[in-house]
Amino acid sequence: MSAPEDQVRQQAGGVAVAAPSTGVSRETVIRLAVLAAALVALVATYRDTLGSMIEIWGRSDTFAHGYLVVPIACWLIWRERERLRGLPLTHSLLGMAAAAAAGFAWLLGELASVASVSQFAFVGMAVALIWAVMGTRVARALAFPLGFLFFLVPFGEFLFPAMMDRTTDFIIWGLRLSGVPVYAEGRSLVIPSGHWEVVEGCSGVRYLIASVVVGSLYAYLTYRSLFRRLVFVGLSIILPIFANWMRAYGIVLLAHVSDNRIAAGVDHLIYGWVFFGLVMMLLFWAGARWREDESYDASVPRAVVTADGSATRSTWFAAPMPVVAVALVLLWPPLLGVLNAQGAHEPVSLAGLQSGGGWQRVANDRVPDWKPHYSGMRGELRESWANANVPVGLYVAYYRNQGPGEELVNSENRVLKYKDRQWSLAAHRELPVQVGGREVNVLGTEIVNGAADRLLIWHWYWIDGHWTTSEYAAKLYQTLARLRGRGDDSAAVMIYTSVGEGERNVAETALASFLRDKGGELGDSLAQAMGH
Repeated sequence: MSAPEDQVRQQAGGVAVAAPSTGVSRETVIRLAVLAAALVALVATYRDTLGSMIEIWGRSDTFAHGYLVVPIACWLIWRERERLRGLPLTHSLLGMAAAAAAGFAWLLGELASVASVSQFAFVGMAVALIWAVMGTRVARALAFPLGFLFFLVPFGEFLFPAMMDRTTDFIIWGLRLSGVPVYAEGRSLVIPSGHWEVVEGCSGVRYLIASVVVGSLYAYLTYRSLFRRLVFVGLSIILPIFANWMRAYGIVLLAHVSDNRIAAGVDHLIYGWVFFGLVMMLLFWAGARWREDESYDASVPRAVVTADGSATRSTWFAAPMPVVAVALVLLWPPLLGVLNAQGAHEPVSLAGLQSGGGWQRVANDRVPDWKPHYSGMRGELRESWANANVPVGLYVAYYRNQGPGEELVNSENRVLKYKDRQWSLAAHRELPVQVGGREVNVLGTEIVNGAADRLLIWHWYWIDGHWTTSEYAAKLYQTLARLRGRGDDSAAVMIYTSVGEGERNVAETALASFLRDKGGELGDSLAQAMGH
């Protein structure tokens, strides 16, 4: 029997292996239509999550690459069309399980008001739908293009504080090594030629994210082996961090030696991007020396056919699998609505503390005129207390029915405002204190203004009766409370006092005494506001 030109059979126990046709099979068309409908339903249902991502792309240059991720992923998939042709198409139970897991992760992200978790879960649901509808073989062949979609998520802002601290440390080390005297307090540096402060733009997070996105794509297109790809991506992470340190140190040194004639204004940002571009060009040039030319497997995947010449088909369309897959990603918003209704509360009524234990209410002008940079709260409490003539300020920001932009823990809520014109960071550490007979941790932040006034602030989170200084623990407590139908009531609590010259011990003693004497009552007041 002579075989057709577009099909070659190799008989093997009644089963033949057929070369794929150059056309698109009816089953493939149906699956693609089902997948397109599922993705449209996903976008329509989770449009708020998608909109939150697009909003960040538009306002932040750090994440502007998000607009290009889907077109690039589509192009990468198109490049693989010959490899995809002839792969067996079948539903995947693992893909369905991944869809359900991603949907549950979205629910947890919404309960905890962590936008990045919800956004990663949204992308995960899209990837899982492709996996569930098209099968594991297709998902494996498209592993990188599908994984590249996760760069849609504007993620990485949590790195700012740590990278700012490390950049500050390197600048100090470099300046002293270069013979330039430097006085450092927090992220503020004073050298003979002027004053510098390491802000978020100096952290290098923007360079790091851009490098990882571009480096990952370059590694995928340039190398075939997983080892070389991972090495290059690793370099794309390490090199921009070190390059940013050198950039920041070089800018300060260049401004110093030029008596602030160059690199001291907006132009230092331009120098930074030029320097970063040169570093990336050097990385790509070095990486190209070990490139691996693309080589396709000569044995193109074949579709399995039966002995009578008909291709084997899955039982996908004999069962309601597409409906199940879509349901697994669409059931979570209604469940969120149920949990929100269970946890809804009335407007916040936050009672103040009562005099006692040697502490008396005093006028608010006894403490410095300071307020943390918090917003979106449902209630505030601001009081001033004194014991032995040492005034202590109390500030509580109470949150309820939290949502985007109105959650307790987010990148905008902070003790010290970004680029604050009055106060700057002097010190920051965690320390144990006694509260009502039990030991808890608080964060101690010391800030200073231009007039050399100092303020010591002890602060922590209160969530459903738990005290914590960890943002991650705060989100976990909040999620558990909401899953139990207790709502999302939580608060940022701060006590503060002035620090006189050489009197830090006096300030710390006053704050510790206030927590020891009034901490239990403060906790009771917050629990009463919660209503449980």
